[in-house]
Amino acid sequence: MKRPFFIILIIVFLFSVNSCSDNGQTTEPITTDISITSTQNSISWVDFSDLTLQLDNVLNCNYGIALERETQKERSFNADTMQVTVTIDFKIGFQSVYNDSIPNNNSVTIQLIKDVEIPNPQGVQLKADGPGNTYDLITSILAPHHNPIETSDCNHTAFGNHINKIFDSELNTNVFRFFVHTSTDNDRCLNFDRQRNEVKTYDQSPNNLLGTQNETVIYKWEFKFAEGFQSSPNFTHIHQLKSVGGLLESMPMYTLTTRKGSADKLELRYTETDSQITLAQTDINPLINTWLEVTEIIKYGTSGTYDIEIKKVSDNSMLLSYSNPSIINWRSGADFVRPKWGIYRSLINEQDRRDEEVLFDDFSVLETE
Repeated sequence: MKRPFFIILIIVFLFSVNSCSDNGQTTEPITTDISITSTQNSISWVDFSDLTLQLDNVLNCNYGIALERETQKERSFNADTMQVTVTIDFKIGFQSVYNDSIPNNNSVTIQLIKDVEIPNPQGVQLKADGPGNTYDLITSILAPHHNPIETSDCNHTAFGNHINKIFDSELNTNVFRFFVHTSTDNDRCLNFDRQRNEVKTYDQSPNNLLGTQNETVIYKWEFKFAEGFQSSPNFTHIHQLKSVGGLLESMPMYTLTTRKGSADKLELRYTETDSQITLAQTDINPLINTWLEVTEIIKYGTSGTYDIEIKKVSDNSMLLSYSNPSIINWRSGADFVRPKWGIYRSLINEQDRRDEEVLFDDFSVLETE
């Protein structure tokens, strides 16, 4: 008699359990507090590996009664990498399991100060000395016993050398002066729709002046646009990083160029393959008739990095900056990458050009790894 009664109790219990699960009731989310804090409001960093390590060291996460694996952290950098916001949240699969009791403590913002000091500030340095022998000096540094200079001398012999040295009272030193002339200069007597007056490294240069795969290189230089500087609506390049070797070597990888518009701009251009995009730009007016210092740091590789800053020499104020922690800086079939500096401009729109001078000095190239 007891056994049937026991079976009836089991059936009643199971019916009760099933009834509870089918009556529309849901489990209430678990209330807890997750948060993120930082022991520092700002970080001075050298490269992205250093920045990642420092962020890991200063950030503290509280997971409440949740498990760390049930949450996720995200880092959001602003456009010039001068600020990062780090947030914590529950992963999608756990957002219905937990209720965050204090959601306004789920993010922290840290100011970032880029330290671009060079361990050896000179590296390989090209700096103007006393008057005369300008081409000899440039050649002795960039490509000894060869020719790293691309000028309009061949078509404008009456003028003489299109790069010379003059004393600059603002810097209190001699500097290089690059000339282009509207009606007489072309591109080395090879191309007649453009003018070129540049110095470069190339396959006859020392190896430590050529960028190679997985190498990090710091380029620094100073330059000054003359009062009244005119930009072409087509192109007026003042610096290029060009890949040598492979099918894409004719297209520069990075270019600093000025461009005429409703407001003339200085543009930073990038080409991964054969199509250029503008990475950053700024109004050129604050850059005219003032000495500027450029620091450009690049890691060459298919998983490369790129940083550039342009500052006023007089007060160290920032006029243009761009940083990218993950960018393709190497092309298939390339042998090396070379820098170029000078004036390289279009001749298509005659009304937008004049005889021009740009001053340069204190070029340096430093391989850091």
